[in-house]
Amino acid sequence: MLRLLALLMGVILPFTLLAKENPGVCEVTGLTFTVVPKKDIDEQLQEFQPLMALLSDELGVAVELIRASSYESAIDSIVSGAVDVAVLGPASYIIARRRNPGIEAFASLAVEAGFFTPEGSYYNSMLIVNDGTGVKDREDLRGARVALGDPSSTSGAVVPKAMFPEVVGVPFERFFGALVYAGGHDKAMDALLDSDVDAAFVSSARADEYLRRGIINADSFRVLWRSSPLHYDPFVFRNNLCHSVRQKLLELMTTQSPRLSDFLDSQHATRITPVGHADYQALEGLM
Repeated sequence: MLRLLALLMGVILPFTLLAKENPGVCEVTGLTFTVVPKKDIDEQLQEFQPLMALLSDELGVAVELIRASSYESAIDSIVSGAVDVAVLGPASYIIARRRNPGIEAFASLAVEAGFFTPEGSYYNSMLIVNDGTGVKDREDLRGARVALGDPSSTSGAVVPKAMFPEVVGVPFERFFGALVYAGGHDKAMDALLDSDVDAAFVSSARADEYLRRGIINADSFRVLWRSSPLHYDPFVFRNNLCHSVRQKLLELMTTQSPRLSDFLDSQHATRITPVGHADYQALEGLM
């Protein structure tokens, strides 16, 4: 009976790594990743396949990307240890770390320069309106209908709700007439383009992506507010992922190679850079 119980425990425990006697060395049997759904999740899964294939080949094990249905589900996965690595928004990372302090940010993209976003590791939250409307400045939006992203989105909700009231001198919910959580940056921009809302808070990087795809022109949106720079989304280790695996993943992801470039190209990024908790700590005071 004891042998049977031990066998069952070995099957059902959701560990993808088996530690040897030396706790710093692991026998990798598989790795799992997840990402917050910033846009169409199937598209994101496709974009990440070159990175998954690179890591799988170099580590000699299966590396699987797990679908997340929402920001919260991605947070839950890394907090519980159901996945080994997650790509979270900065605010999502702070939320996850509060629930499990062993979670660690370790890398982030450095992006190409765009029309709305400077080159490097930082982007902005922006308040945008359709150009050509009667909205000329922020005061014209008092009582307006505004789109936000996911409630856990850094630039689509958390930062605007914390910073924008300081600019207009009125609590967020009192300044706007209605708040609409669209579920993501792209959906918020779509709602604005369809005139379902009067304005939207979105990531500058996602607005650049719409411009690259030809969905908008450079003069489609008028920017009425920008946040201070925000460090780009972190790759995050789960709690208790052993040190040798962390080191190998960081090395593979920050060393330039033709195969890594395939992934970077899909993200309009130039490289992956190491980061730490200090790069996101300023957000804690806003949440």
